[in-house]
Amino acid sequence: MPAEMVGRSSETLGKCVEFVDTESSILQPWGKSRGHAECHPLICHMMDTIAVARRLAPFLLRGRVHEELEVALAPLGDAWGWAALLCGVHDLGKCSPGFQALNLPLAAARIGAWGLPDVEFVARPAGVPGRVDTPHGIVTTLQFRDLLFAWGATTDTAICLAAVLGGHHGHFPAGQDLAQARREVNNRGGDAWESARTGLVMQLAKLVRLPDPRTLPWGQVHMTVPAAVGLAALTTVSDWIASDERNFRSPGTEFDLGDYVTLAQTRADTALERLKMLPWRPPEDPRFSVLFGESPRPVQDVVERVVGDLTEPALVLVEAPTGEGKTKAGLQAAASMVRTNNLTGVYVALPTQSSSNQVFDVAREMLAHLGDPTDVQLVHSAASDVLAALPSGIGADDGDDSDVAARTWFTRKRNLLAALGIGTIDQPLKGAFRSGHVFVRLAGLAGKVVVVDEVHAYDTYMSASLRRLLAWLGALGVSVVLLSATLPSNRRQDLLAAWQAGVNGRRPHDVTTASTETPYPRVTVVQATGAWSYPAELTGLNQDRAVHLEHVDDSRAVDWLLARAAQQQCVAVVHNLVRRAVDTYAELERRIALLPPDERPLLIAINGTLPRAARRNVERELRNYFGADGRRPTSAIVVGTQVLEQSLDLDFDALVTDLAPIDSMLQRIGRVHRHRRDPLRGNIVVAVAGVVDTQSGPRFPPYLRTVYAPAILLRTWAALKDRDRIESWTTTAELVDQVYCDRIPCPQGWEEMWAREHQRLLAAQRDDAKAAELNCLPLPHLIEDLFELTERPKPPRPRKSTGARK
Repeated sequence: MPAEMVGRSSETLGKCVEFVDTESSILQPWGKSRGHAECHPLICHMMDTIAVARRLAPFLLRGRVHEELEVALAPLGDAWGWAALLCGVHDLGKCSPGFQALNLPLAAARIGAWGLPDVEFVARPAGVPGRVDTPHGIVTTLQFRDLLFAWGATTDTAICLAAVLGGHHGHFPAGQDLAQARREVNNRGGDAWESARTGLVMQLAKLVRLPDPRTLPWGQVHMTVPAAVGLAALTTVSDWIASDERNFRSPGTEFDLGDYVTLAQTRADTALERLKMLPWRPPEDPRFSVLFGESPRPVQDVVERVVGDLTEPALVLVEAPTGEGKTKAGLQAAASMVRTNNLTGVYVALPTQSSSNQVFDVAREMLAHLGDPTDVQLVHSAASDVLAALPSGIGADDGDDSDVAARTWFTRKRNLLAALGIGTIDQPLKGAFRSGHVFVRLAGLAGKVVVVDEVHAYDTYMSASLRRLLAWLGALGVSVVLLSATLPSNRRQDLLAAWQAGVNGRRPHDVTTASTETPYPRVTVVQATGAWSYPAELTGLNQDRAVHLEHVDDSRAVDWLLARAAQQQCVAVVHNLVRRAVDTYAELERRIALLPPDERPLLIAINGTLPRAARRNVERELRNYFGADGRRPTSAIVVGTQVLEQSLDLDFDALVTDLAPIDSMLQRIGRVHRHRRDPLRGNIVVAVAGVVDTQSGPRFPPYLRTVYAPAILLRTWAALKDRDRIESWTTTAELVDQVYCDRIPCPQGWEEMWAREHQRLLAAQRDDAKAAELNCLPLPHLIEDLFELTERPKPPRPRKSTGARK
């Protein structure tokens, strides 16, 4: 039996066409609203969907999406009543010969002589594989478009609303598909079937006490893109919930339709409570000290002050060094804006699973401090493993069925619907791509504050995708908080302009936002009308933070590490390639085995190739030793890859790092003396490896160009090779700008390599930007047909990474 015929979707004609008003002459009318087992499931599912939609809308739709959908439907009187009814008629197309023929024996037993010949005529011949019926969503679109025209709706409104309902399985119907279905009269049925579907809509309106739609001013209804996205998401999510037989079982052999309306409402309340579809309510006083029980640092204090005055959607960019508490500042800003703007919750996006796990712990600690029982959803591919490892299993082991239901429900396309989510950046970025159910992802973000941490850590393709997502978030009125330690000024402008362009319905290159005249560190606020930057002070940890640079040959790196460990220091080495990390670890292991037992440093390895369980154990061990409250061993050497750069909040006494792009280098340097500055620890010392100087330019390890663009490595090395120290974080910001804005002069003798790699970088960036543009949604204000949102779904990455960053 086809999947669509399973459970509550297994309607036959006998289950749907009898739900016509008393004026219909097609079948026997309902009479006194009594029903029986063979004809109730479709209308019951529609009423279940209506009940869910009415209760779900305040949770799912907030901000501009809520406002514009309410304004759009306001001419009809009860805007949210009609929004719910529209959601309910999404399955109207199942009342058609093609769909009913999917189960011909059942149809033959229950459909009268008036309709059975139509069903038999389009039934799939024996032995023919696959579906031959017109998709019922397309039939819904055609039927409802005709109804809206008949009721006086404008062409744009009729096309938009009908597409919204027909797209509830993820893809809005294409024009050519509708034209073909219009020609396939036998599949969708003739006048009798159209009359039956119309009668079903009329009966539903009557049951939920809405006026006759033929009497309403549909010509005054005008749908915007945010309104359409919101209604499409509300339709789909309501259908998902109402299709769950655990909450919505079919009634018995006899029931009263009027009574069932009340029953559906009760079941909807129970379902939403069971799934924990409830908004997060931050404390009335969302100050930093209230949320975290500690005094704010200078950057956190500036964020708290500027965000506290925001009453309209805004983008807040926090640029500050590592160790200044940007993540907690982002959470506080988000809590404040959720409270002020009556939003649903927060999603925090990070570049890796490890960094997501770390911020997940921070959010849980915040909620525990507040005594807040709200669930936090961890959103990435290994989330279930992490949750299972927690003491209580977050509902997995405590017998709470509602916790388990919520955990299993908020997965895949639904994971952005949770009120509080912490996860990887790829999840919200899917909302920027043409794909099935993209409107659900967008609506899931539209009621939240979206926090994106470490925005410097993305390549050209992801950066272009992030800019398109920001344009859509701006158009949907979503407040955003961006966090970065090292953001080039050109990329800063691009990100701020993308969001502001979305808010104002313009192209990003037509927008000029705040300059970087305000000194680093700074907090920038962008709204529809302008942008403002505010300076911030540094904590003592980062004031006068001079970094002493050494250049070490690869052959001497192990000696350097062992010498530091012999001085009872805890040091780390960060390699760009796993094979280099494996080789260094093996050599250290061999050399350490030769030392007397009481002189052997602790040796730990971590990289992205470790199995999940092993990596979690290593991460836990590292936090216990080198975290903010860790108990440090006498001496230790940690050998890792980029996971030490982005994902773990650790503090070492010294560092060896392969040469990497300047922003990555500075992130790695930020792991030295990160939590504590103490004269006894000596200077901040970083040794740079992984580069060999020649007269014609530097030579890098094989295969490195697949990780980083050589042009950026050349500029970075040109900026650092003659330095023995980096004076301050202000110098750091200047270095990032010089490298990424191509303001580093080419050293003598490097000209040929410099020019060649520069051209390769430009070509790679063009290719990545082109690939992103092809896969991304159009700009919001350029949408002419909803089909553009879901057409041609493609993988969200080019086949081969260029290693280029922007």
